[in-house]
This record gives sequence, C-alpha cells and structure tokens, in this order.
Amino acid sequence: MNTNTPIISILLLLFIIFLAKISQIKFKRKLNLPYCKKEHLMTEAEREFFKVLKEVIRDKSYIVPQVQLSKIVGSKSWEYAYRNKIDRKSVDFVLFNNEYFTPQLVIELDDKSHLREDRQARDNFVDEVLSKVGIKIVHIKTSHRYNLDEISKLIKPN
Repeated sequence: MNTNTPIISILLLLFIIFLAKISQIKFKRKLNLPYCKKEHLMTEAEREFFKVLKEVIRDKSYIVPQVQLSKIVGSKSWEYAYRNKIDRKSVDFVLFNNEYFTPQLVIELDDKSHLREDRQARDNFVDEVLSKVGIKIVHIKTSHRYNLDEISKLIKPN
C-alpha cells in the first residue's frame, strides 16, 4: 500500500469540506438581501407638484416621475465613461408624447439643495446633455403654492 494514500485521502476530504463551505457561504449571501421597500417614490414637495402638474397637463402628455437620465438619453460612444456619467442620474419629471411615448420635456423641481456647488455642477451637466439631444428642460423652484397659469406658460411647447 502506498504511504501517501492516507494523506491524499485527508487532502481530498479537506478539499470537499472547503468546497461545501464556499457553497454554503454563497447560498447565505443569496438569502441575505439587505433591501427594504421604499414608502414613497417622490418627496412630499415632488408629490405636491405632481398634483399641480397633472392639473395643468390634463391628458395632453404622460407625466412620469423619477426617470433615469439613461432611459431618455443614449450614448453614441461605446466608452463606459460616457454612459456612467448618465447612468446614476435621474430627473424629477418627464412629459412624454401620448402617441409615441417620446420624451418632450424634463422638469426639475429645484429645492435648497440646488444651491450647493456640487448640485449646480450636476444640473449644468444634465442641462447640457438634454440641450445636446434636443429635449427641453425647465427648472421650477419648490413652493408651497404654485400658479397654474405660470406653470402652464413654462411648460408649453415652443
């Protein structure tokens, strides 16, 4: 009998135990999903503005809140750097054409956070991208009360 047989058997057994442990860890990771349901898609200010917007728009367009920029803007470049710049950005509201569901107008509801330097840089980038692709963007300051006529004038097509 070969004297290495018990050592090989022990190593094989340890390897099998190691593989079982790895599988167990991967299984536990799949079960441990640290997610929870968000209670609201929009902030309270956005929900209040949405009500006003619905009243102004009526059935002329679809209003979709919290749209990822990458859902309405694409990149002609295959470079990830260009796609990454739009992937994690969202806009507050997009008005879509009823017939073809094409984006017509982006509305950003600007609260105090838009006064921050980093937020202004982000807003400038988004404004430039939307201008480049031909989608109009309107910035509206958050308010406790909105004038329907003023909102209507701001969002009407050119």
